[in-house]
Amino acid sequence: MLNPEFSLFNDNMFVQMRALLDPLQQPEGMDLLDVTIGEPRLSPPEWLNQVVSDNWQAYPKAVADTIFLDALDIYFENRFPDIAGRFNRAEHIVPVPGTREPLHFLGTCVRGAKPDATALVSNPFYHAWRTGALFSGGEIIYLSAFAEDNFLPDLHAIDEDVLKRTSILYLCSPSNPHGSIASADYIAHAIALARHYDFLLVMDECYIDIWRNKKPISALQVALDIASDQDEDPFHHLVILNSLSKRSSAAGLRVGFLCGDKQLIAAYTKLVANGGALVPTPLLHAGGRLYTDETHNQKIRAHYDASFDILQQSLDITVPDGGFFLWYKVSEKFGGDDRYFAQILLQQAAIKAVSGSFMATETKQGNPGAGYVRMAIVHDHDTITRLATRLAELERS
Repeated sequence: MLNPEFSLFNDNMFVQMRALLDPLQQPEGMDLLDVTIGEPRLSPPEWLNQVVSDNWQAYPKAVADTIFLDALDIYFENRFPDIAGRFNRAEHIVPVPGTREPLHFLGTCVRGAKPDATALVSNPFYHAWRTGALFSGGEIIYLSAFAEDNFLPDLHAIDEDVLKRTSILYLCSPSNPHGSIASADYIAHAIALARHYDFLLVMDECYIDIWRNKKPISALQVALDIASDQDEDPFHHLVILNSLSKRSSAAGLRVGFLCGDKQLIAAYTKLVANGGALVPTPLLHAGGRLYTDETHNQKIRAHYDASFDILQQSLDITVPDGGFFLWYKVSEKFGGDDRYFAQILLQQAAIKAVSGSFMATETKQGNPGAGYVRMAIVHDHDTITRLATRLAELERS
């Protein structure tokens, strides 16, 4: 009765993590520090509850209204001034309920586009990328990201016969879980591949507004920079996803936008208009106002910067360029074994973290998540201080 392909979900990283850790006990008298889920703990702006108050009687629309698009104009002007006003917003933007649903719906949009198709997924992967690859109907091929490549997949290593069959490619910048920021050249190469081999490039940019030292560049800007006069659509073969979950600590609001190739946007809009979850108008308007609030986003970034400073004072770590995850390398003291270390963390330090190998899949080059654990550095500074202390003590013991 059920789709047998859904067995792919049986190895979800949280399912594997529970199987590994649930039988274990944390030390008595020590509170649990759960850093498994990238759920922001800071509050959104105080005004948010007041603006989510009207238009509940109306059905939500598949397309963005003027209020939301006007707000995005301000966001682009503040965050990406080089691209503000340089494309037709009505043709290139559609609102989305966060990024998880559209990430997998995009796979449906390209299903059947090529015979014997492949779907390329960054490895380690966010589960919605893999779900989108599954829904595309193609063979899933994982592109491993290792430290020597700045934790970004080596696009030059993809075989040409694979590229010819590719229907969709999922990339993320800043990357999850490493926080690596893709350069303009890297993104331009990915766009060039998508156009030459006729596939959809999906850039997940949900962490693009959480950064330190240097601002991540959007693939939209790269596409506009390399566009020629012959391009009817400067974003052809490219879409990006952006949401307010991380930028504004509003994961529960479920508001973001999909922007890019206008043919894809039109197809996606038809899909969700006929069977997708649409963003309620009051939430869409609240989301639009959040996109204009730069001050709150600056406070969030400052909080995360201070959190990583606290960790760095006690630990020998590499602070990520973007995002709020710590991709913690397991020391030889623990045999470099991320699963064993995750157990030790819980049993001896009451820290619950995600084993890196659960976030990736085995390839010919090995498991790119092996030897790391992921920690979500999203808590208040007192909790982060206790996390740093316990980790330091564990490494010294």
